[in-house]
Amino acid sequence: MEQAIPNKKNKSLYVTIGLAAGVTMAFIITAIIAFMLINKPIPSINAAEEPFTQMVPMREFVVNLLDMGGRRYLKIQIDYEIELTKKPKGGGEGKGPEIPPEIKEKESILRNYIINILSNNSAADIRSIEGKNELRKAILVKSNFILKKTKVLNVYFNDFIIQ
Repeated sequence: MEQAIPNKKNKSLYVTIGLAAGVTMAFIITAIIAFMLINKPIPSINAAEEPFTQMVPMREFVVNLLDMGGRRYLKIQIDYEIELTKKPKGGGEGKGPEIPPEIKEKESILRNYIINILSNNSAADIRSIEGKNELRKAILVKSNFILKKTKVLNVYFNDFIIQ
């Protein structure tokens, strides 16, 4: 019986030492991770690496709406906000930034699809904020489908008149 008591004490001593060692290791690992995170170099903010955006105005659209008798029309002016990989070049004195070549090349296709999207709505469909947002979203999705090299981030309405 005397041998059993020292074994129980030894077991509890080993458990205590094991727990202390585990807690110590966890503390050391946590300290190392914290030190690495604190001393991690802060990424430099380099303007050359940041994506740039550019506003590209489209010509005005005037379409008949899908109302009874075709007596209602929509006059709208939109701007694309596109993503650029480098800072846009100015177009010279008094001129804005250059329009990306892909938008110039596919302007007729873009206008065709935008006219179809616009004229497929009634005045009631597009009077509300939700209707305008759905219209904006449809134009954005279709434009990005057509444009392969240029990414349209947003579509903004500059002029929106229902008569």
